[in-house]
Amino acid sequence: MSELWQEQMFVLLLILATGCWLGRLSVRGISLGTAGVLFVALAFGHFGFKVPREVRDLGLLLFVYAVGLQAGPRFFRAFRKQGVPFVLIGAVSVLAAAVSTAAVARIWGLTPELATGLYTGAVTNTPALAAAIDAVERVASDSVSVVSVGYGIAYPFSMLGTVLLMQLLPRLLRRNLRQEEEQWKAQQQQESPSLQAKRFVITNPNCDGKTIREVNPHRMSFANISRVRRGDTVFAASPDFVLHCGDVVMAVGPEEELEKLRLLLGEETQVPMDVNPNVVAADVDVTDGRLAGKRIGDLKVWEQYGVVITRIRRQGAELTPMGSIALELGDTLRIVGERHCVERFAYTVGTGTHKDETNMVTFLIGLMVGVAVGSVPIHLSDGLQVKMGAAGGAFVVSLLMGHFGRIGPLALYVPPAGRNLTRELGLMLFLAGAGTSAGADFVRVLQQQGPGLFVAGAFITTSTVLLVLVLTLAVYRMSLLAAMGALAACMTNPPALGAAAAQSETDLPTLAYASLYPVALIFKILVAQVMLKALSWML
Repeated sequence: MSELWQEQMFVLLLILATGCWLGRLSVRGISLGTAGVLFVALAFGHFGFKVPREVRDLGLLLFVYAVGLQAGPRFFRAFRKQGVPFVLIGAVSVLAAAVSTAAVARIWGLTPELATGLYTGAVTNTPALAAAIDAVERVASDSVSVVSVGYGIAYPFSMLGTVLLMQLLPRLLRRNLRQEEEQWKAQQQQESPSLQAKRFVITNPNCDGKTIREVNPHRMSFANISRVRRGDTVFAASPDFVLHCGDVVMAVGPEEELEKLRLLLGEETQVPMDVNPNVVAADVDVTDGRLAGKRIGDLKVWEQYGVVITRIRRQGAELTPMGSIALELGDTLRIVGERHCVERFAYTVGTGTHKDETNMVTFLIGLMVGVAVGSVPIHLSDGLQVKMGAAGGAFVVSLLMGHFGRIGPLALYVPPAGRNLTRELGLMLFLAGAGTSAGADFVRVLQQQGPGLFVAGAFITTSTVLLVLVLTLAVYRMSLLAAMGALAACMTNPPALGAAAAQSETDLPTLAYASLYPVALIFKILVAQVMLKALSWML
């Protein structure tokens, strides 16, 4: 039996399994989640067990890479809309935490390594911890474990306290979340109206005898004609289909645009359009990298496949498929056509053998490029230089890949299940490595520094949380749900996001989180490295 405990792989899997079980235990809706692995690893580390550093580093790379791929598509779009507030909130929150850390380091007489570890734990940020560990290893490798100890001391209060605050905040501020949801829904409907389907009888004599291409509905309306019924027969609405008075057409588009189409074609009707079982509609996922970045108008979908695209679903929004819109990996297309044509198009675009596969060549090249980017030094004033580190570089590259869907000619598509597995497994591997490393010195550092370390970590967390709430609610006047998502992002605290999202039927907390999280993460990675050198000068 003793030989089994010497097997590192067995110990690693035992830590992961026990940590996951502990993380799933819930007390009044609060659970540790993936952080359960950290606390189990601390216990194992105290008794002398170790997880190889290579496992820890690989885990962090996978974690931040998956987060970047997930956030990339929303991040740049949100930045174009609300970039300045996001940058300011993220930067100010990170700098406030850094100032609070410098204050407690001077008051408690902490070493720069321990203070930086407290900082990364107080803002619940594992990539910043990795960046700090990497920076310490370059100058004093014997102090690496102290950084993880500081993280382990400050992390529990920050994680659990922020989750609890999310649950209590609506009652503390006496805000009506249902009313805020309705206001946001109305705003979203105005900015991005949902698509509807309506049927019209052709009564305009100017349309009689002309093809759909000649009528050109897009001259006055952002709506698409998908089917035409003549008598008892229904046809796919090809561009060359000749319309006649009395035909019934089905069109898809926003309410306002359909009203414009009614003025062009004729009165609305309720005539059924499903009488031809051979003309079908289907949803098709775009997973073929050859289509990513190509405009719909250039694909000549009808000419090559005999189908009509009626709508596009992208990142939770519906788009009218105009010819100028470029497809992205992960788009879902609603198509209409003859059954055999629909099946052929679906297979070609991606729902055949490619649907649930990840292009591993591109996936690994992205990781490799990220590591290379993270190794490039960034020169600051007074000869100070910092690096994003392998994790920071991988995150930046994955953000760009998530947005563009490719590296040069190499397209990347990772199914949601693949991203989730990579993110969770990577985080657990990293926490197992960081926890066992910290566990060896955890008790010793507490005995030397005393319980005041817990108070110091709580002070950093509390001051940062209060400042973020002031910025989001008082300065930028966000809705409470958006502010809760922004707070979870500033604290880079996924369990807190879960607590906020559980109180809403909308995606508002998640959207705010996804938009601000990359900003906060990048700033924390950089500040964690700068802080080490700054505290060395100050203390």
